[in-house]
Amino acid sequence: MNSINIFAGKSALRHLQNNGLQPQDISTVFGASGAAKWLAIYGLDKTIFADWLPRGNHPVKMFGTSVGAFKLAAACHNDAAAGLTGLAQAYIHQQYDKGIDADEIDREFKRIVDSVVTDGHVEQILNHPNYHFSCGAVRCHGGLRNDGETAQKIACGIAALKNISGRSGLKKSLDRVVFHDSRVDFPIVGRDGYNTQAVELTPENFLPALKASGSIPVYMHSVKDIAGAGVGVYRDGGMLDYHPLPSNLWSDDGLVLYPHFYSYCKEGWFDKFMSWRHASAEQLDNVIMISPSPEFLASTELGRIPDRADFITYAGKDAERIRLWQEVTDKSLQMGEDFLAWVESDDLMAKVKPFPV
Repeated sequence: MNSINIFAGKSALRHLQNNGLQPQDISTVFGASGAAKWLAIYGLDKTIFADWLPRGNHPVKMFGTSVGAFKLAAACHNDAAAGLTGLAQAYIHQQYDKGIDADEIDREFKRIVDSVVTDGHVEQILNHPNYHFSCGAVRCHGGLRNDGETAQKIACGIAALKNISGRSGLKKSLDRVVFHDSRVDFPIVGRDGYNTQAVELTPENFLPALKASGSIPVYMHSVKDIAGAGVGVYRDGGMLDYHPLPSNLWSDDGLVLYPHFYSYCKEGWFDKFMSWRHASAEQLDNVIMISPSPEFLASTELGRIPDRADFITYAGKDAERIRLWQEVTDKSLQMGEDFLAWVESDDLMAKVKPFPV
């Protein structure tokens, strides 16, 4: 069974055809929002960050939102494999015995974040010799600033309606804030027309920035007044960059490696409700995307990617959900093995497909 699908943009395809793929060819790694969906590619990420990329011994920029940011931060631990495994276990073993509300989610969210940033890990992340971490959050305006579940639901409903007309519909509601490693130049430009602010990460603002990156509206508390970013209400970076696109905020022309649980990208959180709205091949020009194959997902007992909705599907049956999520996570190690076999093969292009136009 082949466990991975491989897609590449036009420029990335040209590079693969002419040069193959070496770790040092990768300039940046992107990570998508998606909560428990990440578990489906845990094994792929473990191989990439703990085994393959270190062979290049070169600088690699990183950008992610929500769980994409958490996993990239975990990969910046001195022991990347242990960092990613700790994060996976924290996700798998979430439990909501008192019901799913903002306070309960905040309690479990703290445990997940703690798996990434305790025991000197912030210092390790900010000083990693090769990996240069960044994460995205949004500064909210108008109704999206409001706290309270009902107020947030109303504001999100209005935002979803504005988003139907196109990606530019939320420009007055959201600013992009990118918190980044200060040691290297991050060419952040906000190409999609959204107000974009670059803020250097420090030991003081790292934890609030990481929390903000994953603070889902309605379900979670916002983060307020982050040092360096200014006064404001900050929420999940996935609202604007759900599956972040290099073409929206990166002026770097190097290759981007994108381990992803899907074989396509939804630009913003509100786009996920519109099946027809995917990022175009042009927007993924220099991207190499690795995702689970349908055969791999069919081989798991769950039969699909883990999802936050499983907390409802398996309410009162945590042991069953945990077992199913663990099985997908364990099986994803095969994705890492197949990735290494692919990059080391004599016929690299045999498995690569261009992104659909």
